[in-house]
Amino acid sequence: MKKILSFISVLVLALLLVACGGDRGGQIDGKIVEWYELSEDADYNGEAVTINFWHRMGDANSAMITKWVEEFNEIYPNITVNVHKAATDYDALANAISLNITTGNYPDIAESYPDHIARYAQSPDTLLALNNFIDHPTLGLTQEQQDDFLTGLWAEGVSYDDEGTRLSLPFSKSTEALFYNATYFEEHGYEVPATWDKVFEIAEDIKSREPEAIPFGYDSSDNMFITLSEQWQAPYTGYNAETGLPEVQFNNDKSKEMIKFYKEKVDEGLLLTRALNAGAFTSDIFKTGEKLYMYVGSTGGTRYAYEGVSNDLFNNYMGKGFRVGVAPVPAKDENHRRQIQQGPNINLFNHGDEQRAIAAWLFAKFMIQPEKSAEYAIPSGYAPTTQSAYETDLWKEHVANNVVENPQNLTQATNKLVVEAIQIFSEYEDSFFTSTVFNLSSRTRGEVGNLLNLIFEYEGNNLDAYIDEQYQSSYNYIVN
Repeated sequence: MKKILSFISVLVLALLLVACGGDRGGQIDGKIVEWYELSEDADYNGEAVTINFWHRMGDANSAMITKWVEEFNEIYPNITVNVHKAATDYDALANAISLNITTGNYPDIAESYPDHIARYAQSPDTLLALNNFIDHPTLGLTQEQQDDFLTGLWAEGVSYDDEGTRLSLPFSKSTEALFYNATYFEEHGYEVPATWDKVFEIAEDIKSREPEAIPFGYDSSDNMFITLSEQWQAPYTGYNAETGLPEVQFNNDKSKEMIKFYKEKVDEGLLLTRALNAGAFTSDIFKTGEKLYMYVGSTGGTRYAYEGVSNDLFNNYMGKGFRVGVAPVPAKDENHRRQIQQGPNINLFNHGDEQRAIAAWLFAKFMIQPEKSAEYAIPSGYAPTTQSAYETDLWKEHVANNVVENPQNLTQATNKLVVEAIQIFSEYEDSFFTSTVFNLSSRTRGEVGNLLNLIFEYEGNNLDAYIDEQYQSSYNYIVN
């Protein structure tokens, strides 16, 4: 049934958000969103409206969005959606949007990482809070639909303050996973490690047999520091208990204890990072079938666990063939399993036009429904964002066609691994977390990665003093 979007009379309420603003972390007390109170008896008889969606997708996903626009227009023929590829990567997209915010030529909808949304929030009145759209009895999401989103992914949308203001919706998500040489593990009787103690127990056994091996790798220093902080319950970023303001918190004794544990593993030759590997991914060593037998990498790059593997290695490794397994990121302990979530969300922008705002909400809602989430996941390798997406016929058929028990070629093996990596989302949805997001969070993320690299590379005789010095230096760089 076709619907015509009307100019709906709305009550615009100012929502005041207190945010930590500026590079020096000073307080800005300002309105950064408009919160629309929609009429319950909205009358759908009105004029045409045009909205703009900005993204950085490749050709295949861009074509899918174009198809979605055509389907959306069958429902709302008077809403024109202009789709614009504004950049080729997320940072460039954020830069393009930020630049155009100053001119007023910014989109109505965009792909967005949380740090980018925090950046946009520095411009008053730019972002739209979604709470009242979601709660609207006609246009919104039922409680059942809200509860259908994977828990950690849905929670990310309210990570921008401590008031429950929702500024984003889950769209295309990835995480990290443990990739391991399943053939080698089977040969030596190793169980897939669920904790870091088990990871390094296996690594020590490998090292005793193969002195030249560095058995375990971790690709992202940034993610490693943030995920381990969450697992060790070491403060990273958070809200000040007295002021209620977001702040940088990683300069603490618990965090230093954490990083010393992993520094010892580096010094023992058990752990390699991408930075310690001259910038090359640890999966590059893993794919040789020797010296490195497990690594943590992005599920968005799952295919790289096999890409470049020779047919000879795939078919003949150890007489059984080279096979890769995937599991959740190991935890400090099994009762506190936590891992970072990645991938863009969808956010809406305010142009002071209620009709454009409602049209943008309707298109955003269209894109995140379970069927579309599953459809987007299949070619992209990103994870569906709702439990019901995993129950759609489309996804079930995809799994049935791609999870072959005994892959006979690299294509079958790769497709199987990609699906298994994505399934981690639905099976471990409560383990995903989001750090506090504010104007310094992006800078903090990059700096703690550098901090970890410096400490792992340290070869001096006074590690404790060096750690204290580097922690303080990194903290000062971020907040000053």
